[in-house]
Amino acid sequence: MLRLAGCILAVAGCAGFAWNICADGARRLVLLKKMRGIYETMKYYISYQKATIPETLRRLAEREGEPFGAAFAEIDERVCEKGEAFPAAWQSCMKMVLEGLPLTKEEKKLIMDFPCSLGFMEENAQAGALDEPLREISLHIEEIEKEHKSKNKMIMSLGVAAGVLISILLL
Repeated sequence: MLRLAGCILAVAGCAGFAWNICADGARRLVLLKKMRGIYETMKYYISYQKATIPETLRRLAEREGEPFGAAFAEIDERVCEKGEAFPAAWQSCMKMVLEGLPLTKEEKKLIMDFPCSLGFMEENAQAGALDEPLREISLHIEEIEKEHKSKNKMIMSLGVAAGVLISILLL
C-alpha cells in the first residue's frame, strides 16, 4: 500500500513539475504581451499627445500594475526629482523587476537596452525609436505562440512519463 502511494505521489510530483514549467512559459508570453502593450502606449503618448518620456512613465505608472508600475514610478522620480540620467535609471529599476521573471536573457536584454537608442530627442524620433523594440517583441511573441501548444503537450507527456518511470524503478 505504501509503495502504491509512493508511486502515485511520484507521478503527481513529476506532472506538477511539468505543469510548473508550462505555467512559466505562459507567464513569459503574458509578460511579453504586456511589454508590447507598454511600448505601444509609450509610442501613442509620445507621438500623439506630445508627452515627454518622464510624463509618459508617470502615466504608465498610474495605469500599469505589477510588475512594471512601481518601476515606472521609480524611474520617473529618479529622472525628474533627482536628475538622474534616463538610461541609468531605467536599467537599474528594470534590472530589479526582471530578476524574478521567467524571461530569457535575450528578452531581458531587449527590455534593458530600450533607452539606449531613445535619448531625449524630438517626439517623432522617439516614437520611431520605439518601432524596433516593438518589432523584436512581436517576433518573440509570434515564435512562442507557434510552439506553445506542442511544447506544452511534450513537456506534460515527458513529466508524466518520468513519473511512471520513477514509480517503476521504486517498485
